Amino acid sequence: MRNIYQVPAIIMGLGMAFTACHKPEPIFPKEDSKPQSIWLELPGVKDATFEPVYNTAKDSAFIEVPYFYPVESDNETDIHKLILRANLPLDAVMRPAIGTLMDMSKPISLEITGGTGQKSKLVVVAKKVGDVTVKKATMHYLLDGADTEVEAVMKDNDVIFYVLPGVDVSKAQVSVTVNSHSTVSIADGATVNLSNPVPFTVKSIDGIVKPYTLKVLPPVKKPYGIGITRKLFVKLGAASGGGGISTNYTETSMAVSGDYLVVVSNTNPSKLRLFNRTTGNYVQDMPLPVSNFYSFQMQNDSMGALVGASFAALNDKFTLYRWKSATDPAPEKILEWSNTTAWAGVGRRVRIYGDLYKDAVIYATASQTADIYKWRIHNGKIVNATNTPDVNAAPVVATYKGTDNIGYLADALPTAASFSSTYFINYGSEIAMVNGGSNARIAAFNTDAAGYIFHAPSVYFNFNGASYLAFLKYNSWSLNNGNIALFDVTDPAAVSMSPANPAYGAFNVFNAESIAGPADNGNGTGDVCVSFAPDRSSAYIYMLLTNVGIIGYELTTY
Repeated sequence: MRNIYQVPAIIMGLGMAFTACHKPEPIFPKEDSKPQSIWLELPGVKDATFEPVYNTAKDSAFIEVPYFYPVESDNETDIHKLILRANLPLDAVMRPAIGTLMDMSKPISLEITGGTGQKSKLVVVAKKVGDVTVKKATMHYLLDGADTEVEAVMKDNDVIFYVLPGVDVSKAQVSVTVNSHSTVSIADGATVNLSNPVPFTVKSIDGIVKPYTLKVLPPVKKPYGIGITRKLFVKLGAASGGGGISTNYTETSMAVSGDYLVVVSNTNPSKLRLFNRTTGNYVQDMPLPVSNFYSFQMQNDSMGALVGASFAALNDKFTLYRWKSATDPAPEKILEWSNTTAWAGVGRRVRIYGDLYKDAVIYATASQTADIYKWRIHNGKIVNATNTPDVNAAPVVATYKGTDNIGYLADALPTAASFSSTYFINYGSEIAMVNGGSNARIAAFNTDAAGYIFHAPSVYFNFNGASYLAFLKYNSWSLNNGNIALFDVTDPAAVSMSPANPAYGAFNVFNAESIAGPADNGNGTGDVCVSFAPDRSSAYIYMLLTNVGIIGYELTTY
């Protein structure tokens, strides 16, 4: 008898045989044998890393190592005991092995072999270099019979004093400050005729000589944007008289009003301290609006008035106080609202646009949600019904900590005194420009431009015909090392620009020097704030990096 199950059984057996014989996708070795990056480190010194400059063929890397580290110290670098590190392509092998102490006093020849056997060679040349930079230069001259001091602005090799035309500078007294291990060819306090440019040199401890030129120029105002920048001060670490920077995560925000910087400490109750905005020196404490004021945030408006926000956990009162200035003895409570919706709290980040005594908007992000709370001020009064905020959902598409939210410390930055106007959202996954009416994303920063953002605080402002976004940009994946990165966002089409674009320099218009400290800043907190000269000829921008310090700059229209 014919077995009617024989044919199906054969077919099933063949199917299983085909399945069993299916081969996995092959994995091919990589051909790349070029290192992705290479750098030197000082052993045992955090963040002491030194990057190379390559030759055209990219077969030689030249790394300058400071003669002393830190540069202003007496700690001489031992070039015979440095650590060479590199990031290699997948499958690649480097010989000799690196990552331990090496004698870098002579060139090191490296051979990198890719996964297919392709080889490339790289010679690493390290050199100890002294510091030949001019730290500061001042000029004293007589103006209307009075001794007048002006500080120089450094631009390339020119040390420029900007003086009004017609002022006699033929008998100016000049002082040039350089590294303590370097020498300058002009005696301190020397009388110099600066009616014409005067050359001088700085010689470092290793014999390098760098030429400079002293110049007196009339200030010329730019028709658009930022011109010359000048560092005002750097304040790092602890100091006496109540003016130190703590290392216990307490300094969380900063505002500027008149002659003062206000630094907020989120102790309970909070502490408000005043610093001189041009020197960084501690002045005095600022009285609290109420004895139990617990705050993470104070912000200044366009006129120097201040708004301070209490932190409100779920079912707590969220309050806003308004000061006319940093010395106002009687701040006014302008808002009290019960937080019954933001389970992780409101008040860790608050931003403002406009004039607190005329028209303004105040944005606060609700931690661990995608919500932005908005209040509008008209004729100096909150106009939201029953003080209840308008709530908008930020256009979150990236996932942060497993949920679609903007984290604990996101920034929502209004760009006009209107709820429907464009705003920026800056949180752990991106910096984006958003349509305030539809909440649709207009553009987002290129990842390479924004860098490792984490919870970077930011500020939006208008200056000399341009619109700017500045934020605290962390360096080397360290939350204890950051600088101010400033971008011209006047044209929305530029917001997504890649650093590889030739026009990038007109977008990322300024990057301040970095400040760093040894204390941990695991929360990634800090702040950035801006104020202006009365005639709007200068903007003053400040960055607070929690547990590290404060740095301030003047941005001019000249």
